[in-house]
Amino acid sequence: MDAALYASIWTALALFTLAEVGKRRWATRGAVPAWAWPAWLVGAGLCTCHIALAFAARHGWSHASAVRETARQTAAVYGTDWAGGVYVNYAFVAAWWIEAAWWRMCPADYLGRRAPLTWALRACYFVIILNAAVVFASAEGRALGVALVGTLAWVWRPAPAWASPKPARGR
Repeated sequence: MDAALYASIWTALALFTLAEVGKRRWATRGAVPAWAWPAWLVGAGLCTCHIALAFAARHGWSHASAVRETARQTAAVYGTDWAGGVYVNYAFVAAWWIEAAWWRMCPADYLGRRAPLTWALRACYFVIILNAAVVFASAEGRALGVALVGTLAWVWRPAPAWASPKPARGR
């Protein structure tokens, strides 16, 4: 069960990052590769599976157990007994699914959305992924987490104005 638990989240985060690489092509070339949306969707599904697996394998389907364990882990890392991380994880996967639906139903609107919304979501995703893949990761997983976070920072860098073929609406 541990292998599935960890493989599901690491694969989900890799697919999240890969899809962001694909979305970058919208900003620089005006087109998104056909594989980007399926990568985003499968990543969201695997993240959801990871949460279900964690509830089954670690918490006996007890939300109270998940809250207690999250608070314990947060206290161990940050010195604060805060259980809100469980709800942050729910918000993370919900936002991921909402974006998947929006992207699928209205791709031009989704990819051309206003910059403040894009950057607010990126900031939230970045903090969550940084904590999950680097701060709370095992020593062995941290290198992969640093690579994922570094790739996201690189992909999310602002595109030069001369490279952007899309209208200025989302900028």
